[in-house]
Amino acid sequence: MASPTTQIDSLASLEIALGELSSQFGGEAVWWRGHAKIDWALAPGGFRKRPSGLAYNPTSLFNNFKMRATGRLGHRKTPSSDIDWLFLSQHYGLPTTVLDWTENPLTALFFAVGDGAHEESDACLWALSPTKLNVEYADPANPGTSQRGLIDPDERPVQAIVMKTIGFKDEAIRNRIFPEVPEELGLPSLPQVIALASMEMDERIVAQTGRFTLHGSSSPLDCLNGKEEFLRKFTIPSLAKKKLRNMLNLMGIRRWTLFPDLQSLASELKDNDFISINPGAA
Repeated sequence: MASPTTQIDSLASLEIALGELSSQFGGEAVWWRGHAKIDWALAPGGFRKRPSGLAYNPTSLFNNFKMRATGRLGHRKTPSSDIDWLFLSQHYGLPTTVLDWTENPLTALFFAVGDGAHEESDACLWALSPTKLNVEYADPANPGTSQRGLIDPDERPVQAIVMKTIGFKDEAIRNRIFPEVPEELGLPSLPQVIALASMEMDERIVAQTGRFTLHGSSSPLDCLNGKEEFLRKFTIPSLAKKKLRNMLNLMGIRRWTLFPDLQSLASELKDNDFISINPGAA
């Protein structure tokens, strides 16, 4: 039996990895995430540190974003729930307790190699089985036997984690979400991480086929027990980045396709050579 693929240095090796993952995860859906540096932790931005070394305060960041973003939504529909606000803020770069993924491996590959940043560092692709993750972690009281498939944002554990994220105290969460639990027992144990079903409420999420994991713990996903059941890592050598970037460009995977706004379009047109389009005279 051939050794499993550990390195992505061409589209051919990516194709092999796709076949292996289909077998490993039993044909379940696979989510992808690309890191431009191989040593970046697989943890949400809200649990990382600022360049200064100070910790982020995801509660304060979220509440300020929600307060100030309402008048900047433009054509977008106002998010109908706090979890939708979390999804939106994550996709626009706010450090949150959510980690974004994509259903498209080429999109993840772009984020690993596409902008030329950290060119001297090896990169990586992460592959996740959201179904298998939820089987292991969505129900702390019954690990390995919890709900298969994605978790609906209306489920009580999701709502409880979101309430903690935006600053509610445990007692208030128990009273609102778990009123049947006796007060002396406190707040039930919440999942460390959940893979969520999510609405595609923004053009960036649509363009990137964005999907999300919600984290109730600062533990990186790649440090969780049993990660071999639901997670796989592929190294991208630094010397392969330019070749892969050029291939993605030829396949139409560019910044303006993944960030479909005027600024991205203008920026990329400025940095590339194109055949002139001149309507001319009749």
